Amino acid sequence: MKTKFFAMAVAALGFGAAKADAQFVDLTTGQQVKVVKHFGTGMIYNTQTQRPLYLYVNTQTGDTLYGRTGIVVNGRLTRDENGRFVYNGDGDYIFDNGEYRMLTEADSSGYKRKMRADGVEKVKYDDYKRKVQGSGDVKVKAGEAKVKDYEDGRLKVKEGDYRKKIDGEGNYREGDDSLKLKAKTDGSVKLKDKRNNYKGKIDDDGTFKEKTENTKRKIKKDKVKVKRDETEGQE
Repeated sequence: MKTKFFAMAVAALGFGAAKADAQFVDLTTGQQVKVVKHFGTGMIYNTQTQRPLYLYVNTQTGDTLYGRTGIVVNGRLTRDENGRFVYNGDGDYIFDNGEYRMLTEADSSGYKRKMRADGVEKVKYDDYKRKVQGSGDVKVKAGEAKVKDYEDGRLKVKEGDYRKKIDGEGNYREGDDSLKLKAKTDGSVKLKDKRNNYKGKIDDDGTFKEKTENTKRKIKKDKVKVKRDETEGQE
């Protein structure tokens, strides 16, 4: 019953299947471990402690692997002043107190990190907050800025009057109260600049239109049509 319960708990955390066919050893502790890969973060975890591994060895192949990504790091390890093996090939992260921390966060005041039983990771320091779902969806709040970055490619950004959005089909919007840009997957584009009294548009058939304070111009199939101060002509 205990084994069955633990298997269910691992599944609830969003982990992949344990690699039961291989034997692994935690290089830090020297103990044999069973490992799983977290679907959301891609990190390798010890199934018993449910904590991320730093360096571990596949005893069947003799390879040493890095726990944040699972890549083979043979011949790329050094030892620190305490004689422990260290991998310095990941320039963005360090492994500290049993967890991976971004270098930009490593010395931040008030740093806190929680890993919930449902696979959700939460990080908080200064005026920054980050939440990573087991599915890989990410929410970030930094000062006035808010970001929602979804695993399916959707994106939402908000800071002051600035907005940026990519929907599930890849359509794109960006701008503030004065400048707005829209680009669709069909190739059409719209630009509106209130500060310079400008509007520009490209239709899905390639037709280009623009309007300024005194001029309108249209280009379609190599034909240019311009209108200035109520006077229309061909170019």
